[in-house]
Amino acid sequence: MQILNLESGTPFRMGKGKNWRVVHPDMGATQITLNHGQHAPGQEFTQHLHDESEDMIVVLEGGGHIRQGDVYTPIIAGDGIFVPAREVHGTVNTTDQPARLISFQSPPDMALYRGERDHPNDSPKPELGHRSGVQVISMAKAGPVFGKSGDWRSVVSPEKGSQHLSLDYVQLNAGEAFTHEPIGAESIYVLIGGGATVQTNGETSTLGLRDVIFLNPEDTFSLSQTGSESTTLLHCWALAK
Repeated sequence: MQILNLESGTPFRMGKGKNWRVVHPDMGATQITLNHGQHAPGQEFTQHLHDESEDMIVVLEGGGHIRQGDVYTPIIAGDGIFVPAREVHGTVNTTDQPARLISFQSPPDMALYRGERDHPNDSPKPELGHRSGVQVISMAKAGPVFGKSGDWRSVVSPEKGSQHLSLDYVQLNAGEAFTHEPIGAESIYVLIGGGATVQTNGETSTLGLRDVIFLNPEDTFSLSQTGSESTTLLHCWALAK
């Protein structure tokens, strides 16, 4: 298990914004990745597609549009955008404020990090008659997961059409806690609001805004809400094959 932060990633080129890879194969991940982007007004994360990978994009701050050719679909903070494999997509900050987004991907697409997807003047376009499989979801309004401490919302899962990853949106109120039970796949938690403490192997760590937990298969930990605000997390994991 590794505790990271969105601000400590490795830069990569994609459009004119600032992008970092936070969880990626060069630091040990083999099933899932996490990227972090900050885009000024007018900046675009170049349209592209992945041959096998699914994307789960989350808008943390600001907004803009998902672009698919000449079609623009609005997105705002709190939205999760599920992108199936081979679906043309890019993001554009069409607002007058900065935008902060993260994206989970499974399986990893190393061509993205090598710059092979960054072709702003020759980007792919959806075929005529294509029906987009992209879903824009208000995460806090997604369907509930029953039997867990706190408010868990299932944003994307195999039941909702994904093949390679799942994402839950989690809110914990005062005194609430949970234990991450071991699973047979890599997973990632991102703290996007409030604070928390994490206990693993007899050690306690304090988490703050934008901290990241990367878990290998069969890793476990316990997490407790701290502070006066509710604690909000994203949990994304690869679907073991």
